[in-house]
Amino acid sequence: MADQFVELLGTAPVSVDGGKLTFVRGSLCTTLSMWKDRYGRSAFGWVVYTEYIDLCEQMDGFGGVGIRIDHPAPSGDASPSSIPPAACYPWPAGSALLPSEIAAGVTRHGLPSLRFVRDPHDLGLLLLADTHIHRDGVWSFTPANNEPGRLAKAILLARQCGDQELERAAAAKLRNRGEEPVAPHPGYLFRQAVADWSRQYAKATGIDLSDMAKLKRKRPQYPEIS
Repeated sequence: MADQFVELLGTAPVSVDGGKLTFVRGSLCTTLSMWKDRYGRSAFGWVVYTEYIDLCEQMDGFGGVGIRIDHPAPSGDASPSSIPPAACYPWPAGSALLPSEIAAGVTRHGLPSLRFVRDPHDLGLLLLADTHIHRDGVWSFTPANNEPGRLAKAILLARQCGDQELERAAAAKLRNRGEEPVAPHPGYLFRQAVADWSRQYAKATGIDLSDMAKLKRKRPQYPEIS
């Protein structure tokens, strides 16, 4: 099946490990992974994830510094949900060719998914997004319930890359959203969640996020990026 995916994509991965195809573009690593439905082993799906290579190892326990790219179901539904889409393709028997609807989906949505993230700066902006970002029929999976963690990752990425424009964008969002409660915890503020994630990320990577960790205080000073 992996060989058929490669042929349909029209681009060669740097490695193939079972149902996982890995592609590299500059400082970005993108994986296309095939997975079986845990409840119905005769069904499967595929998903794409792009992350920043230099933080892969240190941030592995936090899912890396990256973004998942989703594509429409065979029905054509392009409405992102807050949970992973259910596997909706039948698992081909033996070495059979992929059914036409699967082949069409890979052909239509495969390359746009692999190339969705343009560069590290774009990755940071996607991490900062308030909602799913659509491009060429596919979209980034950016649910509201992980916004504080994504913002902390964007700042981590900005400091790793020396991207001041990205850090300014992150600081602006933090100032705008910092005093909002994080659902469903009315006493837990957005800035406090960012502070908690920042402490963990700093410990994992050694990158200085001490100013972010201070946001846990009652009256914090929000960072000003010149």
